[in-house]
Amino acid sequence: MFYILTTMVVLLVLEMVGVLIMFGIAKYNVRQTLAYEVGMVAQNVGSNFTGPFINRNQLYEALRDWRLENGTEFQGFSAVIDPEGQLIAVAGEHWPEAGGFGAGLPASVQQHIRTALALEPASIPIMNTSTYEEKGTIYVVAPIVNSKATKGALVVKAEQVRSSANNLWEFIPKAFQFFGFSIIAFFIGAALVGLAFGIVTSRSLVRRLRRILTSADRWSQGDFTTFVDDPSGDELGQLAHRLNQMAKQLQHLLRTRQDLAALDERNRLARELHDSVKQQMFAVSIWVNTAKTLIGQDEQAARSHLVEAEKLIRQTQQELRALIHQLRPVALEGKDLAHALEDYVKVWQEQTGIAVEVEAHGGQQVSPLIEEAFFRITQEALANIARHSQASAMKLSLACGETVTLSIRDNGCGFDVRLADRQGVGLSSMRERVQALGGHIDIRSEKGHGTTIVIRCKQTEIQAV
Repeated sequence: MFYILTTMVVLLVLEMVGVLIMFGIAKYNVRQTLAYEVGMVAQNVGSNFTGPFINRNQLYEALRDWRLENGTEFQGFSAVIDPEGQLIAVAGEHWPEAGGFGAGLPASVQQHIRTALALEPASIPIMNTSTYEEKGTIYVVAPIVNSKATKGALVVKAEQVRSSANNLWEFIPKAFQFFGFSIIAFFIGAALVGLAFGIVTSRSLVRRLRRILTSADRWSQGDFTTFVDDPSGDELGQLAHRLNQMAKQLQHLLRTRQDLAALDERNRLARELHDSVKQQMFAVSIWVNTAKTLIGQDEQAARSHLVEAEKLIRQTQQELRALIHQLRPVALEGKDLAHALEDYVKVWQEQTGIAVEVEAHGGQQVSPLIEEAFFRITQEALANIARHSQASAMKLSLACGETVTLSIRDNGCGFDVRLADRQGVGLSSMRERVQALGGHIDIRSEKGHGTTIVIRCKQTEIQAV
């Protein structure tokens, strides 16, 4: 429909331009237009000459009415003279009465009259007229003939000519009436051509746009391995090429982010193993070596050292079990964030002996990215409490809504946050995780008054990312 309407509007504009051009030609060629109209009148009035008789009344009416019929107005006269140069009929101003052959008219006009009356019918071309202009007055002479003889001459004197060709609002309807049937046929053909062109063109465009939409849907689902297949070099082809480049960059960025996340997790596990398992195994080796030296000398002391080594081994097993538990992704366990944190805190309480209070509010589903980040931050915070805080109790609060809020508070010895930010890796890791989500983290601590960590993240921010 768009192509049809566009084609028809363009053709209508072209038609209007053509009419205006014709109007301009007619307006600035008044002399030629008047001569053409006089020639037509001369052909029509020839029907009033029937044999030797002349129907003077009809001839007078024809001379009087032709200007109204053609929409031509002027000051002057329309006259018919016979082959002897005598006046037969006149309409408008009076005919000069100075003699025959228009003796009172300019000499050039008299000569045109004599020439027109002397022509043989066989030698007269169609629409033969003679014109003469003097001081703004136009004279037009046209022979009146039939198939056998010249019956007379039509002489027109015109001053201040005004015709419908000079009036745009009168000229346009006549022009459209003249071109009416051609315009209708032209519009029908244009509609068919526009329809066929629109169907052929739009099918190709729609097919290419659907390829882009299909790839965009796959990208919105996180699959950046799909690319738009459009090798053309036009604007859509350039758009597809740039979208493919963007998909490749996003794929590379996602892979880099995954690699960084894996590296961060390895570093955290390395710290955990260094701070717990490695130290415990070193202590076990000391107890076992001491027991070896006491065998055969002090069996009771050797047995006591082996018992201590066995306790350390069991504690190491618990530490390793906890680390293995941390490696399991929460999203794959079929649990939400609240239940995953409750289960983890229970195991942590059994290992550390620190009393734990857990509060969870709100049942709105949490984004997997927030779940993963908040779970890792909780692991880091609880590990710091167990190693450094000397706390006897800890409270964890979780509120799940459009904004997910996690609060961890202990009653430990506290620390100087400014020094910890410069020296500790754990707090900076927490901040990086929260900043990656577009959230906010607030760490408050004073020596002797415990530590409070509050994390907030809007889920709308994650959806936007």
